[in-house]
Amino acid sequence: MPQHRQMNVQQSVGETPDGTVVRNDSGLEVRCLETIRATDVDRWNAVVDRADLGTVFHRYEWLEAVERGLGYQPRHLLVEKDTNLIGLIPNFVVGIPKTPFYRLTSIYPGFGGPLFTTDVARSLSLIVEAIPSLCGRRTIVHEIRACNTNFLRYDDSLATDGYESSRVDGRFLLNLATGYDAVFDGMDSSRRRAIRRGRELDCDLEAVDPTPTNLSRFYDGYRRRMNEIDGQVYPYAFFERLTAMDDRLLLVSLYVEEEYAGGFLALCNDEQSTVHGFFAGVPSEYFEYHASELVYDFMFRWAIDNGYERYDFGGSGADFEDGAFRFKEKFGGRLVPNLYWERGTSPAWRLVKAGRSLYWRYGE
Repeated sequence: MPQHRQMNVQQSVGETPDGTVVRNDSGLEVRCLETIRATDVDRWNAVVDRADLGTVFHRYEWLEAVERGLGYQPRHLLVEKDTNLIGLIPNFVVGIPKTPFYRLTSIYPGFGGPLFTTDVARSLSLIVEAIPSLCGRRTIVHEIRACNTNFLRYDDSLATDGYESSRVDGRFLLNLATGYDAVFDGMDSSRRRAIRRGRELDCDLEAVDPTPTNLSRFYDGYRRRMNEIDGQVYPYAFFERLTAMDDRLLLVSLYVEEEYAGGFLALCNDEQSTVHGFFAGVPSEYFEYHASELVYDFMFRWAIDNGYERYDFGGSGADFEDGAFRFKEKFGGRLVPNLYWERGTSPAWRLVKAGRSLYWRYGE
């Protein structure tokens, strides 16, 4: 394994620092990793497995895919007690749209937040103390993005340390624990009708292994679909890296009249018994076959058959007039908030935050 590369508190983003970030008298020590590869995969994932709030997005393989497939700079914090790893918070340096500045975020894409197995209060305090030292002159805010509302247990502590939770965003969660019949009956009549009509057509679906052939075929459809809606297209290298966690991937292939028509890539969050539907790859030319409804219906049934309790539709915003919002809503899911905490680390953050508020209020 590579040697650990640690970050000194006085160093700024982009340099090659060396040293412990912060320690206290109780034997706890916080260090920063500039790459996930500076630690052992089993050591890291053991904390994710043991922590109550761990998710698939905290896992080593997801973080490595973000780092190496998307090129984002990691600033992951580890909490150690007598050399034993007891806590972590993944972070990446990501640009703030329409500005020359950056944010330190946990995690993007996906969701993050701090994880601890013991000494929670002292570990959280040390992490919060260390965060500003990871930010350079142009990295002006730390953001925590969490999908599990149980992270609210840290709200009072984070607020005391200057974090604000003022952003409103959400996504739809579908309860699968009631069984497929209840899920189907809970859909809007238009969704049930579309699924029934789709089943009458010459359409087939299957879960396939993420082999290079299957992944490349999916990616072509994904890229076409994202271009149709002016969405962000992640590079193929990111999806290639994700195959390191192939046991956590659900890759669905759709065939119309025996021809490949697109697919969907979802993440299996075993830690929270949830399937996250993040990457759609069905171009609009197949919508006349009710392709999207059939794909979602297949994923619901697959998730139920494999013991998952929830389906997460991914980002849905908070605008009931948005087309994607209305489409997902009609599957019967419950709108739940995403959790965001932000703490500025530079005076420039106040200006950027004010500009963002104006943009949200008045648009472009």
